Amino acid sequence: MAKIQKSNMTLKDSKGKVIRAPKDFAMTSANLKWWKVAEKDMAASVAATIRQIQQNQNSRLEQLTVSTRLYGNAPAYNLQGLAFARSTASNANPMTQRISFNLSASIIETLSAKMAKNKVIPTYITNGALWDVQKKAKQLTKFTQGLFYQEDVHRKVVQMFVDAGIWGDGFLHIFEKDKKVCIERQLPHEIWTDGIEGTVAEPTQLHRTRFMDRDIAAELYPELSKSIDTVAEASYQEIGGAKTVSDLITVVESWHLPSGPDAKDGVHAISIGDESLAEDYDKDYFPFAHYRYVRRPLGWYGQGCCERVQNLQGEINRSMILKQRSLWMMASFKVLVENGSKIVSQHLDNEVATIIHYTGTPPQYVTPPATNPELQAWIDSLIQKGYDQEGVPKMATTGEAPLGVESGKALRTLTQIGDDRFTQMGQELEDTVLDVAKQAVNVVKDIHEDEGSYEVKFPDVNSFETIDWKDIDLDEDQYTLKAYPTSSLSEDLTGRLSEIQELTQAGMIAPRASRRLMDMPDLEMADNLANAAEDLLHKKIEEMLYDGKVYAPEQFNDLQLAKQLALQYYNYGQYCNAPEDRLQILRDFLAQIGDIDGSIQAATQPQAAPMPQPQSNLVPNVPQTGAA
Repeated sequence: MAKIQKSNMTLKDSKGKVIRAPKDFAMTSANLKWWKVAEKDMAASVAATIRQIQQNQNSRLEQLTVSTRLYGNAPAYNLQGLAFARSTASNANPMTQRISFNLSASIIETLSAKMAKNKVIPTYITNGALWDVQKKAKQLTKFTQGLFYQEDVHRKVVQMFVDAGIWGDGFLHIFEKDKKVCIERQLPHEIWTDGIEGTVAEPTQLHRTRFMDRDIAAELYPELSKSIDTVAEASYQEIGGAKTVSDLITVVESWHLPSGPDAKDGVHAISIGDESLAEDYDKDYFPFAHYRYVRRPLGWYGQGCCERVQNLQGEINRSMILKQRSLWMMASFKVLVENGSKIVSQHLDNEVATIIHYTGTPPQYVTPPATNPELQAWIDSLIQKGYDQEGVPKMATTGEAPLGVESGKALRTLTQIGDDRFTQMGQELEDTVLDVAKQAVNVVKDIHEDEGSYEVKFPDVNSFETIDWKDIDLDEDQYTLKAYPTSSLSEDLTGRLSEIQELTQAGMIAPRASRRLMDMPDLEMADNLANAAEDLLHKKIEEMLYDGKVYAPEQFNDLQLAKQLALQYYNYGQYCNAPEDRLQILRDFLAQIGDIDGSIQAATQPQAAPMPQPQSNLVPNVPQTGAA
């Protein structure tokens, strides 16, 4: 029998944290470099690496639990880690919860509504590129918008923002699934990276631990079928203290970025049980778009709203519990009965017109104040402090303008003051959306390289346009990616109308464009009819300039508008070095407009005034001539 020695024992503290490991499992830098070990030993090395990271990030797990409870006002179930299992000890019955005000949820939902107002449109632009590259860049913009439409990216970006508000970090996973680009929400509880390495620089390795149905894992990773069949189910503690009827197993996905442009140590691995499946990884980024609610001065992980206001929330809860107890104990009336007075206490009841007999001093009914008014003022000030700290204006939380603010200009001024506070937050979100677009296009390139084609449908005004990547196929050094919001006009109808009127009066937009900018759904059909002439001309002239199609103007077109638009597109084509044959098509189109316009003017040239027809005196209202 082997000798039992203290040095060969694993010692844990009361929270389950390993404070001493056996000597035969020393966590050295060598065996933690999982990307350098053989594939047969990679699973054990990955497991040791993640275990080491988790032991150093217990405080992060605790904070994730606290933030979950603060936002949802309920215990946290079905989230990974022992900390989440401990959080389920509280009573989950909402009827037993004390009254409170959810400050963090109010702030996050207000900010997410503000961020959701505008869809960020990734737009590809070129600088001095050839005409065919410019045309492809425009098609790439449509391609990306179609890709975002198919994957419902805007909704997922808003959810990512909410995740970041709760936990500090929001993630979207961009990957290939069934020969298509897939963009999925990723919980921050499953993402692990070395906090020390990510203190001031981007980490070089990242791990994701997730739970997956055993049968699904077998379909996705048949090479790991042996471990999939034999690995134990995810434990009660791992799934957050909640028993599941599903057959869930733990799947670990790991990435290590190449150390340099020519390095060959980039690895992507899947680990299940004691087996791993590895492949080369040549990207210089992890396949996740990462948004932080607030960047910490040091560290890779962000800080969420729940963490930032949790002390205020705790004081709000305590104060409201005190107010609630005071109302219960003091809000009912009291009956004062003097000692020595002869009053039958049974006569003091709830009946109407009760006769109370007394001798001496009659009973007195008093209602003492339930709470100190300063307590409510204190609660209100705490709530306002939370809004002020996060920069959320009161108008945004209540949806009501301050008293006396009614004009569109005043509303825009207040909105601008509030929006300035979130400029950096909005720019960070735009950058994250551009990161989603960049990674999605790179996944498309990889699929196109294998399949030879990748089509998306771009939603046009009244139809879909199918765009194939093989007609674009641009390299990253041929374009620049920028973000533009859908609309910078006010959401309020009064403010929007005021802005459009000011722009029209200043001559910055044409009067005919003002109707289009109002964007009122109940007038959609009327707008479509009113804008049909302009939309048709835009479509035809763009096809002439970009595709080389030939159209002839018709006398039923708005010839003045056609001439104006054709001249604008012609000048734009010259500026962008459009091919000469495309410019000639526009010249011919303009010449034909002149011919038709001249013919119409000749046909409508005013002639000599005709002689008036003789009128009969019998026609009513005709003055009589020659009457006696």
